[in-house]
Amino acid sequence: MTLIDDIRFDLSPRNGWITGAGIYFFVVLTVFVIIPYMVYSFAADGLAATDISLFGSSDLRGGAWTWVSNMMKYAIPLVLLAIPIGFYRAGSYARIPFKIVFSLYLGSWLWVSSHGGVFSAAAGADIGGIASTITLGLDMRYVVYVTLMICFAMMFIAIAEFGGNRQKYFEWLEKKKDTMSRRKARRLSGKG
Repeated sequence: MTLIDDIRFDLSPRNGWITGAGIYFFVVLTVFVIIPYMVYSFAADGLAATDISLFGSSDLRGGAWTWVSNMMKYAIPLVLLAIPIGFYRAGSYARIPFKIVFSLYLGSWLWVSSHGGVFSAAAGADIGGIASTITLGLDMRYVVYVTLMICFAMMFIAIAEFGGNRQKYFEWLEKKKDTMSRRKARRLSGKG
């Protein structure tokens, strides 16, 4: 078999794992959409009772909600890329390009959603008739840089994962093939 034949074989939907696609989908959905929404909801509920404004807006849903909703909206491609990553098992040629695109998009999503690692927020309060505004700045560029390096390393991990799991992938395919042939034999014999 040539490399092209191997890639075609690996891309076949018969060689996929639907349960894995569902698991990866829900894990990525939870991490990049549900958890940020829950954290924002709890923070907004906690701050709603106070007269504190976040991100330059007295309406909590104005400034902070825009940022969180954009972060969740731009995470949707990550959620969609998780489906083929989970569908194709480790050791499959088909999984490599999806993992590389996932890591590139994750890095760019991280950079954009974190504003390059520099956060600033304005908090205003009216305490006893005295209005005050505090501008807070948080410089987390180095944390973002390290995370971007991890995203870059994920591309090489995808290739290393392929090499390390290729034999296990073929063993899994053989088990799947044996199971399918046993089911077919039971169906044809009328026992199943």
